[in-house]
Amino acid sequence: EKEKEEQLITVEELFNMELEEGYFYELLNGHIVKKQTPSPSYQKAVGNLLTLMNNFIKEKILGKCYVSPIDVFFDNYNNTQPDILFIKTDRLFIVTQDGIMGQPDLIVEILSPSTYRNDRTVKKDLYCQFGVSEYWIVDPKNQAIEVYALDVDGYTLASFAIEKGEIESKVLEGFKMDITAIFA
Repeated sequence: EKEKEEQLITVEELFNMELEEGYFYELLNGHIVKKQTPSPSYQKAVGNLLTLMNNFIKEKILGKCYVSPIDVFFDNYNNTQPDILFIKTDRLFIVTQDGIMGQPDLIVEILSPSTYRNDRTVKKDLYCQFGVSEYWIVDPKNQAIEVYALDVDGYTLASFAIEKGEIESKVLEGFKMDITAIFA
């Protein structure tokens, strides 16, 4: 058990390493994960979703949205760069010059071939463990969006649509969106 702990990398160690240029790095449970530059379909989904969310958030004065690359620090062994994140106005104190110190209220990850497995398993578990109220998984390949809401038992699928249909957020109360607007 003790040997295993010593092999884990801390956030501080990650930031002091010389890493290969042109990639984004995350720390998941003490393990470095290298992320590649996103594809055009991925970028389009991020842009469309961010625009719709931002318009709603600004109109209702709910808080602030941020887009990757931005560091979110959960603890010494977990530092992610979610594609989109939202923080409610009364929690904006967690935003610092170095990044986000603690859990956002809502996180969106856009699936890509290199991030698919981690986004669906490791990150989903991590975000649940650290109390992220809502987690969206956006799948450009299958044109699907899954919205998970945190409750006492963990994440529950609260809203889902594939190819057509509407998804709804609990955190962004009243925010509904036709998913064709994201993948169009």
